[in-house]
Amino acid sequence: MKKLLLKDCKEILTIRDDADDLIGIVSNKSILIKEDRIKKIGDYSKIDIDFETEVIDCKDKIIMPGYVDCHTHLIFGKSRVDEYSASLTMSAEEVKKKVGLVGLASSMYSTKNVTDEELLQSSLTKLNRMLKTGTTTLEIKSGYGIDKENELRQLRIIKQMGKYTPQTILSTYLGAHYFDVEMGKEKYIQYMIDEVMPIIRDEDLAEFCDVWCDDGYYTAEDSRKILSAGLKFGMLPTIHTECYSAIGGARVGAELKAANVGHLNYLEDEDIDYLRDNGVVGVLIPGTDFSVRHHKPFNPRPMIDKGLTIAIATNLNPGNWIESMPLAMAMACRNHGMTPEEAIRAATLGGAKALKIDRDYGSIEEGKFADIQILESDNYKNCIYKIGVNEVNIIIKKGKIVFQA
Repeated sequence: MKKLLLKDCKEILTIRDDADDLIGIVSNKSILIKEDRIKKIGDYSKIDIDFETEVIDCKDKIIMPGYVDCHTHLIFGKSRVDEYSASLTMSAEEVKKKVGLVGLASSMYSTKNVTDEELLQSSLTKLNRMLKTGTTTLEIKSGYGIDKENELRQLRIIKQMGKYTPQTILSTYLGAHYFDVEMGKEKYIQYMIDEVMPIIRDEDLAEFCDVWCDDGYYTAEDSRKILSAGLKFGMLPTIHTECYSAIGGARVGAELKAANVGHLNYLEDEDIDYLRDNGVVGVLIPGTDFSVRHHKPFNPRPMIDKGLTIAIATNLNPGNWIESMPLAMAMACRNHGMTPEEAIRAATLGGAKALKIDRDYGSIEEGKFADIQILESDNYKNCIYKIGVNEVNIIIKKGKIVFQA
């Protein structure tokens, strides 16, 4: 059996669930990995190894779990760089006049008009860059098709990605990103339920079902209908909500015991209690608040103070091209008042909880998968301090070294 020993680690951020300091930091311990899981954490002198064990000297290294990015739209066609660049100095009307097709409509058009091979290769390129900055597990949504053919196409390609990357990928059906305007919203909702969801179930294409719940998209009642149907077809609910209005989607997420609810700029205090009491994770997306210059940035403090489990995600998409979890964490700290420890926990164990996989992922504990990043760093806080600097030295995924600087 393959064995790997991380010897005499300067610091290990275990991120144990019960850690009083949030990150469960321990010093001068070693980690024995057997096949794909963590076998033992303890003093080097008390760990049994043999001549087949590969040893990595970590006396000057910081050890952390791999990041779990629980909310992305990674699979899409062309970039919207011209639109984004114009938006820096122009109004929305001026941008549309200059660029033409913008926003979700632009991404839907470009995604439909690239080949499967182009979608796969561009997605794998992003995944490779994300791996090098510490992301070992992530969720990817469909949502740039808004029809049966292209939504299923995206989900099938997401499933195919797992053959070509070491990262763990979970998929989400976001057919309710918008709706077919010719069909009309009500008919489109029934179309998703009757025509698309059965195929997703039969081909096992998605772990989650998501809805864009906001003014002009889907109401709270629409979302309840869609997500309840998704449950019947084996998909756990997640929901984009309270981003640009207090629309009531968070309450729906709580009632359905959703895996997570995301954005939450307009989350009301009483809904924090409902989410917490129903075991729903709040997903915070600092990159989007930055990219769109949100007039009401999310406030994590009431959520944290009330005991709501928090995750941080990149929300990688054509209008918010952020692949780096450390960058998202740095934004969460500087722009939203989170501590480094809160951000690190939210980007690892929080993300795993948001995807309901924390039994195996998100922390460094005996019995869990060995998803570990080894940092060439003198301080764990550098991940939110040295902005744009990547101190990752080695990435271990399920016990195998998959990247080495």
